[in-house]
Amino acid sequence: MESASARMMLLIGSGPGVGVAVASQFAQQHFDRVALFARNPQQLQKDREAVLASAASVNRVVVVRTWQVDISDSSRLQQALSEVEQFGTLECVYFNAARVDSSLLFQFPLESIEEDFRVSASALYVTSRWAVPLLLQKAQSDSEADWKPSLLVTSSLLPKDPIPELFALSMVKAAQANLVKSLVKTFTPQGVHVSLVVIGGQVARDALALNPTKIAELAWKLFDQERKDWTAQVTLHEDGTVDWSPSI
Repeated sequence: MESASARMMLLIGSGPGVGVAVASQFAQQHFDRVALFARNPQQLQKDREAVLASAASVNRVVVVRTWQVDISDSSRLQQALSEVEQFGTLECVYFNAARVDSSLLFQFPLESIEEDFRVSASALYVTSRWAVPLLLQKAQSDSEADWKPSLLVTSSLLPKDPIPELFALSMVKAAQANLVKSLVKTFTPQGVHVSLVVIGGQVARDALALNPTKIAELAWKLFDQERKDWTAQVTLHEDGTVDWSPSI
């Protein structure tokens, strides 16, 4: 399939949990091309193989490419985004990147806080500034009315209920959520579905609800909403309940 007509999703923050699960789910359901960003080249190769296998299991042929990117480096991130633009026609960005580590008040280095902001907030800003104009083109094209231009971001309940032992992550997730809310107010009325996938607790493969597969299935339902039904958030709680109204 020519790149100009290939539906592409970009997943930033690929990895063995939510990232690869979302990419696999979306490849099974809809996308012709999947671009994966992460820092670890070995993990990227594993993720690529997993996405290809998932698509093949439902008889779909998908092209998957990987980019080794440290998204805290804005110059490298912008370069990679420019390269991705030649890979296919952007329909969805799923931003899943975060640095999840313990941080104790007054003991966590300032430099590490700034690094966390670059990963979760600044990189999302750079990505959005690149992606939204491309997504708006699809939103405003009558010939491609069935496209679903979307910018989806993994979030948590930390913006509402911070954990002092994770204060740095709590800070940056709050900043990230507010950036997303500003994007929602500005660009959702113009036809780009901007939304948060709020994970209401700790993700684990053996968790009843908060496992990567369940989260990916919910993310797909969010992406697949009809425009009249768009929501700006969806939350999956530890008990398995799903809330489509704002929780943060």
